[in-house]
Amino acid sequence: MDDTLELRDQLARAWRQVLDAAVENGAPPQAVIETMASVAHETFATVFGAAAAASYLQLLAEQLRDLERSETDRLVRGEDGPAPASDPVDADTPIDPAWLTQDTLFS
Repeated sequence: MDDTLELRDQLARAWRQVLDAAVENGAPPQAVIETMASVAHETFATVFGAAAAASYLQLLAEQLRDLERSETDRLVRGEDGPAPASDPVDADTPIDPAWLTQDTLFS
């Protein structure tokens, strides 16, 4: 299976559904998000190596710092903020709960 934008969108929807379901079942959102991030990071390190995982985390941190710096600069200049970003995951598009176990996904 090719790594496509469509696949990434499907995976993002699946992760979002897992997160939403856990929160709806009473799990604290912070605990769910931290756990998902920890599992993803551990798996990344296992698959790609600890150095690659650390580099990826550093890249993510730098991107967040750049966003924060841009927002701060914009506020200092007194500029109106951009329109709120829409959620990249379309919550109205249902996803088949069994999509991950379908034979066609990984064949």
